[in-house]
Amino acid sequence: MAKKYLGTESSGTPLNAGETRSVVVTEEALAPTDGYEGDVVVYSATIKDDLGAALPDTFVVDVKFDGVVLDAGVILEAGNYNPATFLFSVDLTIPVIASAGAKTVNMEWAEQEI
Repeated sequence: MAKKYLGTESSGTPLNAGETRSVVVTEEALAPTDGYEGDVVVYSATIKDDLGAALPDTFVVDVKFDGVVLDAGVILEAGNYNPATFLFSVDLTIPVIASAGAKTVNMEWAEQEI
């Protein structure tokens, strides 16, 4: 004879689900806005998450110059990131440039679980 099993559900077990946030970068700037190989410029930007909160002081970014990573593994810490104003800044030395003209300085970051 076949057995019959009644439908129901288990009591479950807790899972602490993490939150997913996007990083929002605005107001990117260079000071000065032009220079020559070997000159130091300050790259700055406002960085926060999509809810308007500061990023943790362990968040890591790479700063790129014309598509090439110039400063890898920059940690958003007290020396370069102010969580109250969301202002990030870092000094960069302009590398050897193959040709004169407009270049782009920007950041990139990998997915991070902090």
